[in-house]
Amino acid sequence: MIPMTTRTHNRLTTRKVEALDRPGRHADGGGLYLAVRDNGSKSWSFLYSLHGKRRELGLGSVRDVPLARAR
Repeated sequence: MIPMTTRTHNRLTTRKVEALDRPGRHADGGGLYLAVRDNGSKSWSFLYSLHGKRRELGLGSVRDVPLARAR
């Protein structure tokens, strides 16, 4: 079995999460993304693949789920 590699450089920090205001998905590594919407709301999502199909699992708002918990 080949272990999954997780990106360890350029990971998000709590300060970066608070400061990010550019809309889009911002990667943390290991499939974890911070989604920033046009209205400024921020939420966590986990992207993965199951049976060859791409899936997205919403983890909650940044206000409710801190970075450490999302990871």
